[in-house]
Amino acid sequence: MLPALLGATLVVAATASPSPAPTATPRFALHVRGSNVFVDQATGGPGTTPPEGFEFARGSPISPMSPYDWFTSAPVTPGVAGIAQYEISGLYHTGAVQLGATVGIGALTGSTTNALYWGEPPIPNLNDHALSRNVPYAIVFPTHAGQDDADVFNASILGGSVAAADGSWRVRGGYFDLTQSDRFVFAPPPLTSVVPSLGVQTAETLGPGMPSIQSWPANPSSLPLFGADGVLHEGSATLELTDAALPALAGTNVRLTMGSLVFDRGDYGRFSVQLAHVWSSGAPISTTTFFGSDQELHLGAQGRLFSSTLADQVQTISGARAFFHPVKGWDALVELGRAWYDARLVSYPGTSHFGNYEHFSLAQHIGNDVATVEYHRFDPTYATMILPYGIPENVWSIAWSWPGVWLKSTYQLVDNTVIGANRAGLRLKYDHNSKYLEVHASFGDWRQLIPETEANASQVGFVDGFFLLQKNGFGTYGEDRQAGLYVAWHLKSDDLAFDGVEDYLSRRADPGQPLDTVATRAPQAVLSWTHHFSDKLLAVGGYGRYELAGTWATTPVDAIYGDAFAGVQFATGPRTALLVEARRYALVGLPSVPYGLPPTMRGTALIVDQRVQL
Repeated sequence: MLPALLGATLVVAATASPSPAPTATPRFALHVRGSNVFVDQATGGPGTTPPEGFEFARGSPISPMSPYDWFTSAPVTPGVAGIAQYEISGLYHTGAVQLGATVGIGALTGSTTNALYWGEPPIPNLNDHALSRNVPYAIVFPTHAGQDDADVFNASILGGSVAAADGSWRVRGGYFDLTQSDRFVFAPPPLTSVVPSLGVQTAETLGPGMPSIQSWPANPSSLPLFGADGVLHEGSATLELTDAALPALAGTNVRLTMGSLVFDRGDYGRFSVQLAHVWSSGAPISTTTFFGSDQELHLGAQGRLFSSTLADQVQTISGARAFFHPVKGWDALVELGRAWYDARLVSYPGTSHFGNYEHFSLAQHIGNDVATVEYHRFDPTYATMILPYGIPENVWSIAWSWPGVWLKSTYQLVDNTVIGANRAGLRLKYDHNSKYLEVHASFGDWRQLIPETEANASQVGFVDGFFLLQKNGFGTYGEDRQAGLYVAWHLKSDDLAFDGVEDYLSRRADPGQPLDTVATRAPQAVLSWTHHFSDKLLAVGGYGRYELAGTWATTPVDAIYGDAFAGVQFATGPRTALLVEARRYALVGLPSVPYGLPPTMRGTALIVDQRVQL
């Protein structure tokens, strides 16, 4: 394990001389935050060397079933890694403005896969998922530790800022997080790494997340942007203008320009408008879409998988949002978006069409309870720009995986966690919060808007986030259903929680087209127990189970992934804390290739995470 971070907070203030009239006193503040993480994983079984692994590492859309953690989609590979990373921020206050700068210092040694996917979210100068090229990572399926090792050290200036002393405006350059954004217009790229925690949760959990002590700093849930950003506050209005680079593969550039205006009127509601324009340039990219050039079909047990090549994409998204209280005890939300897309290197130029997004929500407050009904519509041509991360991502994405990823190794410009492209339908929710009992329940029913036939999928910008291609004349409509329940009993020093989600996916097939068959369900459940020794020490233990069952194409699907976990988290000082997490996981099921090896896999993981904030 790398040495613990040594740092201190330095606040230097000039001593004011006696004077009849007080004057502004410049002040310099230095803040250090960082982490030291140790990761040790060991795996075994035939599933650690899947039959699709070699071609998948070379870019094939035919993806393996294992070795992945099914709750997070992160790869589980044998190896030991140590990561130390710190961000040092300085802030200089004057009477009129505040000047700030941040430096990142990071080092890692050992397994690059474990370092990038199982440690704390890498700081920008170590983050290959974003724009850094400093870690020599590649998709590998090692059979023992040491096969993907590297030693890396890097120190860089991450960003700077200048702001008004009263907070009325701020300009930033370098890496930054947005101040505001409506996620149906633009959502920063989500993390692909697993943030160390005391346990697991379902990917679509309705709960508040795994517990932590009060002094444990919260982690970001998305990657930072790189560029320039300005924010202006005037009364209840906030204007933000952004020009930034987005994650992209080496040789490809992606640029975002965006403006958002928010009127926050407190109890009277929040109203906003936003416009984002994104374009790519540079080398063409291979994608799992069908509307690009060089269309290819890959027939097999996973169905009609497909790929094509894209270049010079252009996407514009506009949206308006209103959240208000029509009458006492009621909340209303309206979100409307429209998007336009085009690209070079497509099979049928001139076939692009705008796409719309609609979300209407009405919620009633009944004491400690909230009942909500929502309608979602997400067109197959809304926000469909194809954007790979900074490296080819080693994520679990076999054709029948659920919840479905956007597209293999890519992120979407907008939030697709509730409903993905080419879907419309209703969702009902009920939330109860009291001192001793917390309950969150939901049921969603969404239908495919347009069948994904070869003709439809060849239209520029047409994407379906999950169902695979059908032949022309044999198109059918698919359905998604989801039921979720989170229940927690809060006792004096203990919390008992059940976190469950079950997803149903179905699409009837023409009798002569068995490859179009989809009839799967994916029940997921996590049971956990938390004991609070004090506000500085807690322990968690539990078990998670994730199952896939049914039929996909001509392949029977039956696999179970289990994960037993335990961990402790405690404060080691006024500004330091430690987390120790242990997992034991295993996968059993039918092979993903007819007459092939089973995906059987087992493994253990130990993660030690020291957080420092000074």
